[in-house]
Amino acid sequence: MVAAPDPLEDPAVERVIAVAIEEDLGRGDVTSEAIVPAGRRGRATVQAKSALVVAGLPLIARVYQRLGPVAVAVRSAEGAAVPAGTVLAEVEGDARVLLAGERTVLNLLQHLSGIATLTRRCVEDLAGGACVIRDTRKTLPGLRVLEKYAVRIGGGTNHRMRLDDGVLIKDNHVALVGGVGAAVAAAKRALPAHEIEVECDTLAEVDEALEAGADVILFDNMAPGEMARAVRLVGGRARMEASGGVTPERIREIAGLKVDYIAMGCLTHSAPAVDVSMAIGPADGGPAR
Repeated sequence: MVAAPDPLEDPAVERVIAVAIEEDLGRGDVTSEAIVPAGRRGRATVQAKSALVVAGLPLIARVYQRLGPVAVAVRSAEGAAVPAGTVLAEVEGDARVLLAGERTVLNLLQHLSGIATLTRRCVEDLAGGACVIRDTRKTLPGLRVLEKYAVRIGGGTNHRMRLDDGVLIKDNHVALVGGVGAAVAAAKRALPAHEIEVECDTLAEVDEALEAGADVILFDNMAPGEMARAVRLVGGRARMEASGGVTPERIREIAGLKVDYIAMGCLTHSAPAVDVSMAIGPADGGPAR
């Protein structure tokens, strides 16, 4: 069996890191260069200041390898739920280098761990059930690979990474081709080997989708009562996904309707950053181990 590729080795990740360093560092850290003696060694401690699910630790070394030689000692594990005060990593090297990468490292860790933390909360809320939490394409431009990685670290499942990953007929497609049934039929003719998912706003559209042979029906922004009626209408003839304005507070109610998936854009576009700090001081001996 061929091992799955490491998502952090995706070329998109290197581009993100390069852009992040460039936008933060500019022509150089004038403050550090003015007051920190050249060659001064430092030690940095990366610490969780709030309870969180850890995501992004491998990026610390990836950031610093672009800035200068440092030794990184990871003290936690990806996906670990840790309390406030937990040391996540230690970094030792040239103090100016540590300072130059500080904000980029923290921005990535705080954002990705925030996504993993919110995802874990939602997954645990549905523990023991069959409903699967999925993300969406509502991601920050350039950060999709990392944000979807953080969703997986939190225990969620990825929907499409890109438009070429699968067929999802949305309302704008339906408007352009004259209805849900026509859209599903066209997709099945053009892509007979593909699973066809279609977004439905009404019970009439759900009925059209079933008649056309859709594999997955997405209930878009349906109120709970209407969604319950839609589930009964489907009657096991297709898999079902709930989407549109889904918040963590609503997922238990929605999962109780027996849908197969809940798609949550908030996992990536609205996850609050968690609190992570980096304290840098003089090195106190040998390199971090």
